[in-house]
Amino acid sequence: MLIVHDEQDGLVCALQIPSGRFCDPPGSEGCSELCMGLIQKGTKGLSSEQLSDIFEHHGASLFAEAGEEHLMIGVKMLSRFRETLFPRFWEMVVAPRLDTAEFTRLQQEMITALKAETNDPGTIVNRHFYHELAGGTVHPAGRHHSVKSIKNLTLASVEAYHHDYINPAKSVFVCAGNVTREWFERFCLPLLEAWKPRGNGQLCDAPAVENRPSAVRFIEKNDLTQVSMVIGQAAPGELHGDRNRIALANYVLGAGNFSSRLMNRIRSSSGKTYSISSHITTERHFGALTIATSTQNRQAGEVLKAILEEYSRFCREGITAEELESVKRFAIGNMAFQLEGLTNLVEKMLWLSFYNRTVDYIETFDEMICSIDIDTVNEAIRRNFDPGRLIIAAVGRKKEVLADLSAFGTLKCFHYRDVI
Repeated sequence: MLIVHDEQDGLVCALQIPSGRFCDPPGSEGCSELCMGLIQKGTKGLSSEQLSDIFEHHGASLFAEAGEEHLMIGVKMLSRFRETLFPRFWEMVVAPRLDTAEFTRLQQEMITALKAETNDPGTIVNRHFYHELAGGTVHPAGRHHSVKSIKNLTLASVEAYHHDYINPAKSVFVCAGNVTREWFERFCLPLLEAWKPRGNGQLCDAPAVENRPSAVRFIEKNDLTQVSMVIGQAAPGELHGDRNRIALANYVLGAGNFSSRLMNRIRSSSGKTYSISSHITTERHFGALTIATSTQNRQAGEVLKAILEEYSRFCREGITAEELESVKRFAIGNMAFQLEGLTNLVEKMLWLSFYNRTVDYIETFDEMICSIDIDTVNEAIRRNFDPGRLIIAAVGRKKEVLADLSAFGTLKCFHYRDVI
């Protein structure tokens, strides 16, 4: 895709590849992330330092993302340097150096960061929630990289991942900025067309999961003065017909900051937490709705009871017509901000392509949102969510939290150092 935008002397180029963390081989979780980091460390003809110096000398910067079902890597530059920088960027992607010393350094950095994450309550509780939601490691959402899985990686395994998955098949390239179509066809297109499919990597399109039976997980970490909790269940994926209805409803429940029901009840009215929010995570088909908060250990039972009451009311009664009209206005206004600037525009085009949507989706977005009525929203809530099948995960101090949590179901108990 080419987007000509000549109001500024800028150029943003990005490549999106339909593989990601869900494609990591079992036992080698972290491979895609390490591969994306190593790609940026030189080309066949340039060391990491030489490549970095070239980009920095011209005021350019790289950006990358390793998602669950996609990888993205791009470069931002002044358009007048495009003929110097774009070939370097492209060579970096399709023919990276994959240097042994850089691999070892990045691998150690990932291990160090992961060891720090094992002490972070938010990371711990989220991992346990998704492990329970996915039914263990059968579904890729239940697998997480660990120190062991990262240590299992070798340079050869990263090279194999690059060969099999960093591929033009079903990939999308977007170039946006102060360039002409003639330049793009003469200079960029030959490089893109020379990149040929290879490898035999199987793309991972993770399936939706059914709402599992209710479960309560407690993770012991006795140095915490607060308990961190995640409560939730499966939700429609991005391609599901209820996706936009559920998104609007979620703004009312907990995504709308101080205007949301959860924030109003748990924080504003009772002062039991500094922050509480609900979030919908979606891939193509897989999705989850989560409510996350933290509170003092001694208040865990009281706060959890209030959350469950509010969620049950949400599932039973839905939202009001007034609430729906308010969140419609927010959604329409927020879309405009998502299209500001070249980088946002490129990312939005990649998002549309990933979900097989055309530009019409943006052009008709206001009309589509306005057409959603209160009855279909509340039907979608009742159809997709069941307060009797919630998964609760909490990490905190055992002697202060365990008794309160036991009132909400049979406990599955773990230590925060347990590998899942």
